[in-house]
Amino acid sequence: MGSKPDAALEDLAQRAYNISINLDGRVERSPDPLCMGGCAVVYKGILLPECVEVAVKTPSGQFARGGIRKVIKDAIREVHAWSKLRHKNVLPLLGITTEFNHTISIVSAWMEKGNAHDYVQDAEVDPRPLIEGIARGLYYLHDYKPGAIYHGDLKGANVLISPDGRALLTDFGFAHVVNSSLKMTFSKIYGGTLNWMAPEIINGGDVSAEGDVWAFGMTILCYNMCDNTRFARSTS
Repeated sequence: MGSKPDAALEDLAQRAYNISINLDGRVERSPDPLCMGGCAVVYKGILLPECVEVAVKTPSGQFARGGIRKVIKDAIREVHAWSKLRHKNVLPLLGITTEFNHTISIVSAWMEKGNAHDYVQDAEVDPRPLIEGIARGLYYLHDYKPGAIYHGDLKGANVLISPDGRALLTDFGFAHVVNSSLKMTFSKIYGGTLNWMAPEIINGGDVSAEGDVWAFGMTILCYNMCDNTRFARSTS
């Protein structure tokens, strides 16, 4: 395991602990990443003492503009949004740890079936329950009280599949919480994935419910979830 953040970052780490479960000392992380993105690297791990398989999402780009403090503040924003959520179509957040890469890693349950993008490539998979599950999860976010939560990066790769085949929304790195109670100053959210972004967001607009709905439509189109041949076969 790596060492914890230095003293200058302890305050940020404590803020994260205040809104999530501290899993320091309980996570064993594999040495090699499973997948790498522009903002984070995902490793497989084991949560002790239960010996449950978990996914460990560790921010990358520590030396990018804004430095490690910005990376950790972005992770706190994600934890703040994700920690509030309890729904059958949202992946549960298990907690966080500061024991890897001098930053905050986010720990969630490992989903062996992978993501929706890959899952629907199997012609035997009926895509309709997944589409409904994504829609229900998105509705839950947008109807959340006391303030809506906008996902900001909805796509098939950010929807995992539960052991019983349910769609689970995940990856809230670009989420926006309306009426947030988190007393921290964050810069404007820039990000998402271009092919799924609504035109107004590409042109500099804010993350929004409308943008999430656009991304939902693009998720269906881009991953062939509503291919006419497959729907015809599944309804025959």
